[in-house]
Amino acid sequence: VIVETTTTTTTTATILPTDAPPKDDANAPHEYKTQYLVSNGPILAKLRMINPSVANGYSSCIDLKEDMRNALWHYANTVIVRDRDSSYHNDRYEKCDPNNPSQPVWYGILEDNVAFSMDESTAESASAPAPEAGGSSDAKVKEDSFETNNQVDGVDEGDIVKSDGDYVYAAYGDLLYVWNATDGTKGISITKMPFEEQDETECPHNYPIDNEEPFLEDQPISLSSEEVEEFSSEEVEEKPDSTESVQTISSSSGTESVQSTSSSSGRQRNRRNRHHRKASSIYWNPCHKPKPRILSLLLEGSRLTTVVSEDNYRGFGYQGGNEEESQPIIDDYSKLTIRVYDISDVPTDGSPLTLLGEKEIKGNYDSARSVGNTGFVITTSYINTHLFAGDLDRYRPQYCGLNSTEYEKLAHETALKNTEPFLERMVEEMQLQLDGACDSIFQVSAMQSGDNDEDASNGDMLSQFVQVLSFDMSSNFVDKNISTNVAGAFSSGWLSSVYASQEFVATLNVGHNYNSTSDNWDSATFILGFDISGTIPKPFAYAEIRGSPLNQYSTDLYEGHLRVVTTEWQWSAVESRTTNKIFVLKVPEANGGQEMVTVGETDHLGKPNESVMAVRFIGPRAYIVTFERTDPFYIYNLTDPAEPKKLGELEIPGFSSYLHPVEIEGVPFMLGVGEHVNATTGRRVGVKISLFDISNHSSPTENATFVDEGAYSSAGNDFKAFRYLPVSKKLILPKSEYTWSDNGNFDGFVVYNVGLGKVTPSYEIEHANSYDMYHGCWYNAYMPARSFVFQSKLTTILSHSVISTDLENGDKLWNMSLDEGLENTACASYFIGF
Repeated sequence: VIVETTTTTTTTATILPTDAPPKDDANAPHEYKTQYLVSNGPILAKLRMINPSVANGYSSCIDLKEDMRNALWHYANTVIVRDRDSSYHNDRYEKCDPNNPSQPVWYGILEDNVAFSMDESTAESASAPAPEAGGSSDAKVKEDSFETNNQVDGVDEGDIVKSDGDYVYAAYGDLLYVWNATDGTKGISITKMPFEEQDETECPHNYPIDNEEPFLEDQPISLSSEEVEEFSSEEVEEKPDSTESVQTISSSSGTESVQSTSSSSGRQRNRRNRHHRKASSIYWNPCHKPKPRILSLLLEGSRLTTVVSEDNYRGFGYQGGNEEESQPIIDDYSKLTIRVYDISDVPTDGSPLTLLGEKEIKGNYDSARSVGNTGFVITTSYINTHLFAGDLDRYRPQYCGLNSTEYEKLAHETALKNTEPFLERMVEEMQLQLDGACDSIFQVSAMQSGDNDEDASNGDMLSQFVQVLSFDMSSNFVDKNISTNVAGAFSSGWLSSVYASQEFVATLNVGHNYNSTSDNWDSATFILGFDISGTIPKPFAYAEIRGSPLNQYSTDLYEGHLRVVTTEWQWSAVESRTTNKIFVLKVPEANGGQEMVTVGETDHLGKPNESVMAVRFIGPRAYIVTFERTDPFYIYNLTDPAEPKKLGELEIPGFSSYLHPVEIEGVPFMLGVGEHVNATTGRRVGVKISLFDISNHSSPTENATFVDEGAYSSAGNDFKAFRYLPVSKKLILPKSEYTWSDNGNFDGFVVYNVGLGKVTPSYEIEHANSYDMYHGCWYNAYMPARSFVFQSKLTTILSHSVISTDLENGDKLWNMSLDEGLENTACASYFIGF
């Protein structure tokens, strides 16, 4: 065990906080020990366990590369020792004879080290949907509410739909729609994301299906492909209430006739296409390349940024393409591209927005934020380190017939030989430039702590790379190139959530802490803080706390202190399997160190076995919901960071999963959305809305409640689907009801009136009729539920349609099918992409 002891004003202890929080000055010097993992094996590897010094970053890129090299060697040791000491491997492979054809077939061979070779490797116009016009709005209360439901003031969160009050910008699969906010009948812009179709004739796994016998869902018979085609060409009588109309739609390329249904729920395609779709959709095509998907939008001034994903689909037996190609080391599930568009002059004839700049970035999308003109995209890249360690597996033919000592010697030599080629390729694919400063990268370390230096992560310390990317959305992009700045950290844990304030981004990564009492590895959260006050994100601070957070609302920055609520699961515990706590961390000031020191924490909050279901921080107060069978609602006072105190609690059936502060007639309330649950069986009953009176912090009450039995609302976990109107005191929530048949289903919204002592439904907005949801033919996209209010006109967006209603009485003003006018040869089901 290698231990280095350091006393400094810029580093502090790595030991997890005890139940008695430290009372000393957070800025005073502390002593901590840099511990290194035990790395048994033939290669000398030195890999630190995480501590506050990791936030120093690197003064030299050579040091970063050396730490990455040591992490690879530690992984190699793990594999070599595992296979060397395995009785299974010794019995099987030591006795094998590769020259004997009766031996088992060896697999997974990398010939000539091919995995480590260093070989080099416009928006379209679409026809616009034609909205249906209705009446006009004469609401008594003129009200606007179109901002994203953000967590932090001054920090705009990326979302699938945005509005600036003049226009609505909506991402629908690979399409970007823009329409007039108050009247969608005034024209529209459609921007299609660029897409290169897959040439499936070159796919190594292109399995023909012509001779198969597809099964028709609606027919208890089997038909040949020719019979299916003949059947599909026949005219089939439509459902009686399905009406067809022909509309001429204007586009930038002229006019065209589009046969479509005038229904607001989307086109009801004829059953001919539906039968053909159901017959062919049962075949799995491993070489299918999905269309791009717009995952998020950021809006600032006259610029709109899209974050676009193209899935890197992996078919069964994927080996990285043809035999000449090697598998990628950075094995992201998708290719991400950020594109910035000009929205100073939005076209209304169906033509696209003007593209200003674009750039492909690494990683799988997690979230996006913007502060002023600066955009931030947080991603995680998955690193296929098995391409390095896989060549050490003892089933490889080069180890056939070797005993343990001989295997270890050859595997040792193989690991050393493969290290540099693999490392160079990994650096290249990650787009890291190691010829300059690397101070934007947290130091490589194992995300584990406690009095145990055994590896808790199976040796792979480089499995993920979490990055915070920033760019200027207002820039004049030269040659349409977007300049970006990246900070990041390797993680042997997993990214739980991201919190962002105007100058601070925290990634909360869940790893391990050794519990010496139970001799178990428990969950711990390692918080990596990035300073985003400058043009380049920089590592800034570090903290470690027990348990893991529920979501981003579990974290909040207030007056220099980061407050985090976690749940720690201990399945072997007798009294309670869970421990819920609030931790209060002091954020260091400039030149004040790297560690966010725990200055306060609570005892377990909630009853035994309850876990946290919702958190909301408002100033010095924390509002927390825990749940197992009932819903305790707690209020904590965090005015003194060192002494968090419970002020009051309330116990009611069910639970809230989202809490939103509101004020009615001068009285402060917390509006909760969640589920009503049978207190005896624990089974869910339906959507529950609770109005908590928090005017008396020591004695909160449930002022009003409403339960919609049998219903579900996505706002319980997708908080951007929630909208409360403080002027008219109305709550707008998505609602779904499913019967598992083509009758009695509902997908839409409910508008509630909220007042003292009452929460009552006012009217519902249906976005698709039940029959269409099961039997319709839809475009390959799905809109999550969003709502906006412009001059007391309510706009709801869901699934495949947009509907405008009078906020006061629910009368329909206009509606628009997002599928109208689109080329849709492959019918998708209603919930595709849901």
